[in-house]
Amino acid sequence: MLRKADISTCLRHCRIGHYTTQMPFPPQGANILGMVRPMIALIGCMAGSFLWASDHQSPHYPFFEYDTARTHEIEPHRRTIPVNGVSEGFNQLRLTLTVSSAGEVIDVQAGGSPDLLKYWPQLQGEVRAWTFAPFKEHGKPVIAQAEEYIDLVPPERLPKVHVAAPTIGPDSKITIVLKRGACYGTCPAYDVVVSTGGIEFDGKACVSALGKHTASVDGNQVRKLARKFVAADFYSMDNEYEATVTDMAAYELSISINGQEKEVTDYVGRWVGMPSIIRELEDDVDSLAQTKQWVQGQSLSAKRSCMAQH
Repeated sequence: MLRKADISTCLRHCRIGHYTTQMPFPPQGANILGMVRPMIALIGCMAGSFLWASDHQSPHYPFFEYDTARTHEIEPHRRTIPVNGVSEGFNQLRLTLTVSSAGEVIDVQAGGSPDLLKYWPQLQGEVRAWTFAPFKEHGKPVIAQAEEYIDLVPPERLPKVHVAAPTIGPDSKITIVLKRGACYGTCPAYDVVVSTGGIEFDGKACVSALGKHTASVDGNQVRKLARKFVAADFYSMDNEYEATVTDMAAYELSISINGQEKEVTDYVGRWVGMPSIIRELEDDVDSLAQTKQWVQGQSLSAKRSCMAQH
């Protein structure tokens, strides 16, 4: 796009003979050719400026939207970051990353409200350290632009009072339950029980396998996960971390070690300072139970049941 400044430059510097384009009228006695020459010079100068501007535009890279970009993320990659001074609720920055063909972030632009952008200087170092599996075009790694988001949340509300957890022995009976509720959308809703006796999955809605399904699991792996609950001080956590928002999915995570139980409700808990380890433990339950085999790739009946709720 030709700027006003470009035209001004042409007017100042384009000359033919002793006439300049700054002269609105030729001197007395000038012929028609004398009038045309400055006009030709101005047109030529403006065309040159346009070509210069075109040559100096930012390079164009293939763009990948968030759903694709997230499949390229390499851990560690925090999308939810606790920040001092951030209030409870939805606080999100939209990022446009330029990623090298090797998967390194070489540039990043952040967008959002001024109230949130003031935190960007303390966050960009972490974002610039992100890495990705290379983005490809026609089968070859390329420099690409990718859409990403980060959610800013209040500092974590760590336990104020320690509650002793039961001791886990080689024969301890462990039961861990994760319940993922429905939302106003297509959130997978299911219950999964991981115990030293096996795995039980119950698909409620928006999953590929509705109803009850079972699988086996190594009891020692269940005890290993239970020890992570103990190390995280799960028994000392608040019973509820609930944001004042509607239509979102609620998650319930509980553990029983030799009959001693503890349950935590996570309703968009990160927005109100829920420790990140709870979300990590939820994902660990899914990982050990391999719930993806029942959740992903919705069947036609699952899609119908999901849509019937909305």
